[in-house]
Amino acid sequence: MSTVVAAGASTSSAADPTVRQRFRRYRWFALALVFAIVVVVALTIAKSGESHRYLDPRSYDPTGSHALSALLADRGVHIQTDVTASAALDTAGAGDTLVVVNPSWLSEKDLSALASTSADLVVVGAAAAELDALGLDDLDAGGAFEAAVVAPSCDLSIATIAGTIAIGTESNTEAYRAPRGGVGCYPVGDGAALVAFDDNGRRITLLGDPAVFSNKHLADEGNAALALGLLSSNPTLVWLSPAVIGATSDGPHATVVGLLPSRLKWAVLQLAIAVGILAVWRARRLGKLVPEALPVVVRQAETVVGRARLYRRSRSLGRAAEALRTASRQRLSTRLGFGPSYQSEALSDAISRRTGKPAREIDTVLYGPTPGNDRELVALAGQLARLEQEVRGS
Repeated sequence: MSTVVAAGASTSSAADPTVRQRFRRYRWFALALVFAIVVVVALTIAKSGESHRYLDPRSYDPTGSHALSALLADRGVHIQTDVTASAALDTAGAGDTLVVVNPSWLSEKDLSALASTSADLVVVGAAAAELDALGLDDLDAGGAFEAAVVAPSCDLSIATIAGTIAIGTESNTEAYRAPRGGVGCYPVGDGAALVAFDDNGRRITLLGDPAVFSNKHLADEGNAALALGLLSSNPTLVWLSPAVIGATSDGPHATVVGLLPSRLKWAVLQLAIAVGILAVWRARRLGKLVPEALPVVVRQAETVVGRARLYRRSRSLGRAAEALRTASRQRLSTRLGFGPSYQSEALSDAISRRTGKPAREIDTVLYGPTPGNDRELVALAGQLARLEQEVRGS
C-alpha cells in the first residue's frame, strides 16, 4: 500500500527566513522609515535654501530681509549678497558697507578675517564668542534682555532720527559696552543694544537685535528708519548671509549629515536604540533554528485505522457511513464523467445502465439509511467496494 508524505520531504529541515520573507514581514516598516528619511532630508535642504535663510535680503519670509533690501534699493544703494566670508572680503572695500548677519554661522577663522576689512562693518546679533573672534571681546556687556520698546538715549544722529525701536521681539537682545570715543544707544541692562565707533578710518556698528532687520518687524516703531540709517551711508552694501552653519571661507563643504541639527541626530540614535530593543524583545530566538527532519511520514493504512478507531469510539456510525458513501460517490462520478457536480438521480441511472442493476438498489447503497451497528457498517463498505468494482469492470 502506498504511503502519503506531507509537503516538504523528510529530508527537508527548518531554516532561517529568506530575504523575501523578511522583506514581506517588514516592508511597511521599511517604507515608513524611508519616507521619514526622505521628508527629513527634503525639509533640511529646503531650510538651507537661499530663499529661507534668516535675514537673507532675497527672502520674502517673515524672517527674511527683502523688505529692507527693497527700501535700500529705492535709495540707490547697490546690494551685493555673498554666502562666504572670502567672497564678501573680495567684494567689500574702503567706502563700502559690509553687513554680517548670523555671525554665529561663521567659523572663528572667518570672523577674524572679517575684522580686518577696510569697509564699514555692521555686525548683527553677535554674542560673546563672535565678539572675541572679531577682536571686540571688551565690548560684551553680558546678559540678554526681553522684548521692550526703547528710546535711543544718545546723540547719534541715526538713532535720534529713528526714535524708539522695538527690540527682543523674536529672541533675546545682546547688550554691548561702547568703547572710548564710541557711542551706545538704546540702553538695556548694563549695556546698549546699538554701539558705534570709528576704528582706523572705518565705522564699526554692533546691533544686538537681528529682528530689527526682518520683514516681520521692520515696520515696528522706528526699526525701518534705524536699519536704513545704518546701511545706507555708502553707495555699495555687501550683505554676508552664510549659506549653512559652518560655511568656511573656502566654501561650504558640509555634507547632508552635517546639515542635520544635532537634536535630530540624537533623535535618530534614540530611535535606532528603540528599534533594536524592540527587535530583541520580539525575537523568538537568539540563534539559528535546530535542524529537524520535517514533516513525519505517515502511512495511509495508519491514517485509515486511526480515523476508524475514532469513529468507533464515538459511536459515529452515521458519520462513518456518510464518509464511505461520499468517497464512493466522488470516485464513481469521476469514473462516469460527471465531475464534482452531479445529480443523485443522474448518477444512479448511469451506474444502473453500466452494471444492469436497478436504480433503486443503487440508491439504497449510495444514499440509504444509516447502519444500525458495526456489522451493517462493514456490510455497507463491502457493497460500495463491489459497486465500484462492477463499474470499473463494465
